Amino acid sequence: MIVKIKTRVKPTEDKEKVVKAVRNIFRDAEIQIEEDNILTGKTKSLKKLKEMIRRQAILDAARMILEKGISENSTRFVLNKQAAYCGVVNFDRDVHGGIDVKVIAEEGEDIRAIVKDIAPRTKDGKIVKEEEILEEDNFPLQ
Repeated sequence: MIVKIKTRVKPTEDKEKVVKAVRNIFRDAEIQIEEDNILTGKTKSLKKLKEMIRRQAILDAARMILEKGISENSTRFVLNKQAAYCGVVNFDRDVHGGIDVKVIAEEGEDIRAIVKDIAPRTKDGKIVKEEEILEEDNFPLQ
């Protein structure tokens, strides 16, 4: 899996604070700021994002956003830059001001499996396995 990160550093924003916002969620991302104040980054780890989603108890919302963003072998979503600076995951609709994140499944990987790993299904606030959901819906496993 490859994670691509992109955001514009606005004239009113401090470049170092924008870098900190990205690093708060993607700790080991390789980050560059281009001449036109576009910050780009790349990583192969979603560990911190997964931890934050669980700690904030937003698995269902995260899964919905990630599933909605699926296209072919990737999923795309936007994170609120100010929330990220504060160490909080907040999915954003502002595609122009937020942190654009694209998670790309590499050869042999399944984007839906990656999404399930990031934000698994829950019942009553607890993570459940896919098999348990199928059994509850009267789809006995063979």
